[in-house]
Amino acid sequence: MRLYETFTLHFERAAKEVARLDGNPSLASVYVSRSTWDRWMAGDIKGLPRQATCRVLEHLFGERAEQLFGPPEPDAGQQTADGTVTAPASALPASPHLAALASFRLADRQLGGGHVYRSVLHYLNTVIAPCLFGAADHHDDGETAFGAAVVLTEMAAWMAHDAGRDDIATGHFNRALRLAQSLTDVAAGANVLAGMSHLALQTGQLATAADLARSGLTRLSTGPTVPTLAARLHAMEARAHAQLGAEREARRALDTARGALELAPTAPAALWVAPFDEAALASEAASTLLDLGVLTQAVEEAERAVALRDASRVRSRAFGHITLARALLAQGQLDAACSVGLELLTACQSVTSSRLSAQLEALMSDFDQHHQVAEVRELLSRMSATAQHRRLLLGSLALPEGPQ
Repeated sequence: MRLYETFTLHFERAAKEVARLDGNPSLASVYVSRSTWDRWMAGDIKGLPRQATCRVLEHLFGERAEQLFGPPEPDAGQQTADGTVTAPASALPASPHLAALASFRLADRQLGGGHVYRSVLHYLNTVIAPCLFGAADHHDDGETAFGAAVVLTEMAAWMAHDAGRDDIATGHFNRALRLAQSLTDVAAGANVLAGMSHLALQTGQLATAADLARSGLTRLSTGPTVPTLAARLHAMEARAHAQLGAEREARRALDTARGALELAPTAPAALWVAPFDEAALASEAASTLLDLGVLTQAVEEAERAVALRDASRVRSRAFGHITLARALLAQGQLDAACSVGLELLTACQSVTSSRLSAQLEALMSDFDQHHQVAEVRELLSRMSATAQHRRLLLGSLALPEGPQ
């Protein structure tokens, strides 16, 4: 299913929910045309949509329309409601690429990388590439165009990984790192190294993951302070140390990550750095502590990660639920783990992510060790049906072969 059709399904469902919540039946008929969607994906955004459309979009994505379609409003260093720090509008370059980045990121969070990957590649090839190589009449400065190229290429890497194609993901990451060399902002390259470290963790290359995180921190130290990125890199290092069995080093890196993130409200926003907030750190901390066998703290951090994530972050919440269920199972709390498992199955139905499917199947194996319990057997039956549905769904979203 194409991205626009998938978006329309979610949008129509949200419109009906808003109509019921607001007691306004006319909202149920609000829709976004294909031409409007295409303009949004191309970054051609001229002000806010009409009020009814904004209402539905805000309900669907959990973000204000002003954040979805325009530059942030707070002054430099001011913290917004979700804990992120924004730069003043005057500090942001006048470029449609920023709106496109936000649109792709939101769609990815809601639907999974398999749906959005082709759209990101299309934007890179038809909009960004002409800006980089002078084949189009545009108004972007080189820094903005290359910054957008770096972020979108790294985004494509994560989407490929999300779709189960780590070979393609590696190529995108390497390309993003090369593009980052053209930027004066060293944070862009450090951000790519954080992503590469995370991918190395996912593929079991633990020593490489730690080295990449340290390389990112070294690169970041040569430029302005970016606390959120420093926190993410220290968290990646902590994850690697935990899986290598180095508890002291893992805890030290985790504490350093927490200290770095506390400085986020005092620093200006970095344009080419992926978001990393308290919920993200709690999620990484939960995984680190679970790998270390510190189960009580792992449960606390996993519960915190889920509580801090709003409903629009469907995939992130699903990963948080998986970590929480694993930690509860390790503690022997079968009833609580089953309850989390049921909530997880309800929440992840619409997310096309091979990474999520793989973790769900691993969680099934963990639950299967307790199959003698009736409640666990019922959950396993539901998980098996969900797994079959997800295999069919993912099979229709195979990534294209060949150079990307």
